[in-house]
Amino acid sequence: MRRRGEQGQALVESSILLATLLGGLAVGGVWLMKTHPQMLRAIDAHVRGYLFALSLPFP
Repeated sequence: MRRRGEQGQALVESSILLATLLGGLAVGGVWLMKTHPQMLRAIDAHVRGYLFALSLPFP
C-alpha cells in the first residue's frame, strides 16, 4: 500500500505536468494566432465546411 504522502506527491506531480502542458498549448496558440492568421482562417473554413456537410439531410 502507498502512504498518503506518496499519493499526495503523485497528485502534485501530475497537476504540475498538466499545468505545464496546458500553459504550453496556450502559449503556442497565441503565437500561432499572431504569426499565421491566414492559416487559422483556412483551418476555420475547412472545419466550417466539414460541419456544414455533416449537417446536410440524408437523401
